[in-house]
Order: sequence, then structure tokens, then C-alpha cells
Amino acid sequence: MHRKNLKHALVPACRMFFDEFLMSDFFVQEDGMPFLVTPTGAKCNRLFGVGEVREVEKRGKIFRVTINDSTASLNIYTNKGIERGRIINANEDEKGTFITFLGTVRLREGVGTGKRAIILAEEVRAAEERERNGWILNTAWRTIERIELLRSKKQDSMHVDTAILKEALEHYAIDDDKLDALARTAINAVKRMWQQYHETRQEMIVEMVKKAGKSGMERGELVRELKKQGLTEELVDDIIDTLIQEKRCYELDSGVLTC
Repeated sequence: MHRKNLKHALVPACRMFFDEFLMSDFFVQEDGMPFLVTPTGAKCNRLFGVGEVREVEKRGKIFRVTINDSTASLNIYTNKGIERGRIINANEDEKGTFITFLGTVRLREGVGTGKRAIILAEEVRAAEERERNGWILNTAWRTIERIELLRSKKQDSMHVDTAILKEALEHYAIDDDKLDALARTAINAVKRMWQQYHETRQEMIVEMVKKAGKSGMERGELVRELKKQGLTEELVDDIIDTLIQEKRCYELDSGVLTC
């Protein structure tokens, strides 16, 4: 038993968007463990993910947590203690609660439903929006990298036996159109993340200027305050210019902003 657990611990966790995970149902056995092989050629026994909590349901000692990564909603199951205040009380009306999880991919077979993969989470914790954003960027990069390796026929560079990969690609009937669709999913996830990030920072800037009162706030002072929070001067200037173009804020010749 100890050897099996040690072997399992050495298996690196994979990253993929939830949309790809949910369409994956091709399993292989290696060293007595089931591995899920996905349409882009990821071989997965453990999954690392970050998403926004949509629903939490307790079933006895098990929690079913539904999370969304902007491509799809995924259920994970755990009996581990999770941060009750922020996670268990989350529901569809409470946006902005993020979690990160590390889980084992298990094969589940049901009558009339065929094979499907489920996630048994070993670790679950609350996360910040920046962690979710970083996960989306990293996952998109890895997804596109796998797709490009498949397109270029450099399958020897992937962490999957070529015979198994060939069988998986035939199972999913992968062609250029399907690879294009998978690539668009990754690209659109990044676009949505950036749009949401930009809109959130817009609201933050408007609120800061409004709090300054009728006298407004100098652009330079606003930039300095936001740089303390990790935003670059170029990004702040870009957001301010967008707000002015949209007529949500105004800038006097003196450089004072009002919103």
C-alpha cells in the first residue's frame, strides 16, 4: 500500500480546461493505475485546477463542489475539510469565490452512461482571482502547445506512448477542425479573463475617483496609488483613457479626473 501511494505521489498533476476534461473518456492502465488521455493528448491521473464556485452540496461526509473555469462547469468531490465560510456557503448569486484543487482522476462506469471521469479532490482551498487568472494563462499555453505538437506530428515530444496516443486520437476522431475548436476554447478563455480583469479594474478606478469627492483626483496620484497594488503605469493609463472615451470619467487640462 505504501509503495502504491508513493508511486501515485510521483505522478505529476496535469492542467486542462474543464471543457476538455468533460469531453474526455479514453482510459488506459499503467502500473495498475488508470490514466485519462484527452483529445489534445494530455495523459492525466491527477488534475490541478482553479475556478469560481457555483454550487456546494453536502452528501453525508462528501461535498460536491461545482466550479467554473469560464469554459465549463465541473463537479469535484471531496471529504477533506474545506474553508466553510467562504466555500460551503457559496451559491450562484455570490460571484467571485474562487478555489484551487488537486484531485485524483477516477474512472466511473454506470448503466447506460458509459465511461466517464470524475475528480476526487485531495486538496481544496480558497484562492484569489489572480491565481485563477494565472491558471487560465498557464493552462491555455499548455493546451496550445499540445495542439501544435499534434499538428506538427511531433508526437514523440508528448508524454504519451505513441501507440496509445494514436488510439486516443482515433477514439476522439481528431482532425484539424476539432483541433481548431479546442484552440479557440483556450484563446477565448484568455480573452474572457482579460475582459473581466479590465472591467474589474475600471470599476476600482471609478470608485477611487468618486471617493475623492467633487474636487476629483489627479491622474498622477491615481497612478501612484494603483502601482502600489501591482498595476503598471501603462495599464492604469490605458484604463483611464478607456473610461474617458466611454464618457464615464472626465479629465481637466490640469490632469484632474472626475467620474
